[in-house]
Amino acid sequence: MTYTGTQVCRGALREIRILDPIETGASELIDDAITVGSDLLDTWRTKKLTISGVTRNVYSLTANTQSYTIGTGGGFNQDWPTAIEKWSVIPDDTAANPVEHPMGRPYTWDQWQAVRVKSSTGAYPTTMYYDRRYAAGLGNCLFWPIQTGGAVDVVLYTHVPAITSLVAATSYDLRPGFHRALKLNLAVELADRYGKQVTDRLERRAAMALADLKIHNIIPKESPTRQEFLIGTRLRTFNVRTGG
Repeated sequence: MTYTGTQVCRGALREIRILDPIETGASELIDDAITVGSDLLDTWRTKKLTISGVTRNVYSLTANTQSYTIGTGGGFNQDWPTAIEKWSVIPDDTAANPVEHPMGRPYTWDQWQAVRVKSSTGAYPTTMYYDRRYAAGLGNCLFWPIQTGGAVDVVLYTHVPAITSLVAATSYDLRPGFHRALKLNLAVELADRYGKQVTDRLERRAAMALADLKIHNIIPKESPTRQEFLIGTRLRTFNVRTGG
C-alpha cells in the first residue's frame, strides 16, 4: 500500500497518544518525527533482513578504466549497496543476444590484495572488488584485468533498501508488513523522546512486526547434499536411516 512520510509519522504518534485519531499534528511535530524516522531507516540499512530481495543493475564499462564509484550520483548510479551478492560480465553488449557470464562473489579485501599486478589488461574483467567505502555516499568497484574494449557491461546483484529516508509529502509504495513494522518501531523511538512510557504491548507488537518483516525477507537456499549420504549410490559410506 502507499503511504506518505507524514502518514507514517502520524500513525506512530497516535500509537503513543501524542496525537488523537482526529488530530493532524503541528508541522514542527511531524518534522521531528520525520527526522527520527529517517534515522531509524538509516539504521535498518545495516540490517540485511530489513532489505527485501536483490536488485539487478547493468552498467557499461569504459575502456582502460579500473575503478568506478557506486552510489547516488556515482559512476554506477544507484543507492549505495550494503552488499553486492554476486556479479556478472557481458563481454559484448552489442550482440543480438548478449551473454551474461556469472562471476560469483566479489573479492574480499585480502583476496584483492593478493592480486599482484593490478594494472593487467584484458578483453573483459574476471575479478571485482567492492571496497564498501562510504565517502559522500559513494563506494568503489574495482575490476581486474582492466578491460580494453568499449562494449563490455557488468551486472551487479545488490542489496539496496526500498526506502532510505522519510520525506513528509513523498508517497512510498511499501511492501506488505513494512508500514506496520516502521510505524510501530518509530512509535517506540518517539516515546522516549517525548517522555512517554513504552508499554509492554507496544514493545511486543513492534518486535513482532519487525520479526515478521525479516522472516518475509529471507531468501531460501537449497542446502547442498554430500554424495556419500545419498542412499542407493556407489559413493554411499553411511546410511542415515539404518545407521549402517
